Amino acid sequence: MCTLVFATHNGNLIADPLLTYPIIINGMKLRVEVANEPETRAKGLMNRSVLANDRGMIFVFPSETRFSIWMKNTPIDLTVIFANKYGRIINIEHMTRNTLESHSPASPAMFAIEVSQESLIAKNAKPGDLIWGLEHVPSARN
Repeated sequence: MCTLVFATHNGNLIADPLLTYPIIINGMKLRVEVANEPETRAKGLMNRSVLANDRGMIFVFPSETRFSIWMKNTPIDLTVIFANKYGRIINIEHMTRNTLESHSPASPAMFAIEVSQESLIAKNAKPGDLIWGLEHVPSARN
């Protein structure tokens, strides 16, 4: 007996609005969800209990600016990588889960990338490294 299954598109299904995009840091590949609106930047990775070592979230701002990131309601330890509009890493900070300590770029930044502290990127990226693939990441919406 043979059963055929056809996949169809259901316009009523709601997909996760956070699509992933590939970026590369120091030859290491990473797929990032995009937080490019005030609401998604404010939520970030809150309430996530797991983040794979080859995944992350990129926060995209409309222009280089000063901002802070914290770990409120984030139950996993993360590393944040701050980068300028050219994708050059400014500084990197390791963040402790569920804390309210602020983490900021050392100079105005356009991007912040959060990754697991256990990832190769967290352990090997360094200031001055270039992030490749940012041209494919959607721009900030405001």
